[in-house]
Amino acid sequence: MDIPQGILDFLVYLAPSLLVFLTSWLLVKRFLQRESALKVLELRAGQQKDMMPLRLQAYERLSIYLERISPNVLLLNQYEPGLTVIEFQQKLLETIRGEFEHNYAQQIYISVPLWTIIRNAKEEVARQVNAAASSLDPEAPAYQLSKKIFDSILEKEEFPTQRALNILKSEVGQLF
Repeated sequence: MDIPQGILDFLVYLAPSLLVFLTSWLLVKRFLQRESALKVLELRAGQQKDMMPLRLQAYERLSIYLERISPNVLLLNQYEPGLTVIEFQQKLLETIRGEFEHNYAQQIYISVPLWTIIRNAKEEVARQVNAAASSLDPEAPAYQLSKKIFDSILEKEEFPTQRALNILKSEVGQLF
């Protein structure tokens, strides 16, 4: 089977052109993929640069929250002479919940495990307040509730707010 000379000449001229076309196509494709990857990296770096101040602000606000609900600070800041145990208990719980709700949006800037630890610390402080209040006469003076909570703090080596604050500081340290 003989191939006519015209077709053979055509294939001889077409082969180099096809080889050049395929080589060019592969090089352009590879170049475009690399450029696309670089653009994605630039975009992510820009987002990280914009996100960092927001994340740091969230960590700062949550550290302030943990300090504010720490029993020793909470009791001193919320105590008013003349309150009964039940009134003081309600005031403490309202403060804990109010501060938490005020900082609720900060969870989107921190890790899920840290948010869980902070939420658990809040619940533990509220549980501690309720446990101390339940063991006292509701009409007793508020200072008795303070004393009872302080006594329970002294029994623990590390209170949940302090543990959460230490973990928060550790997570911030990992950012740098």
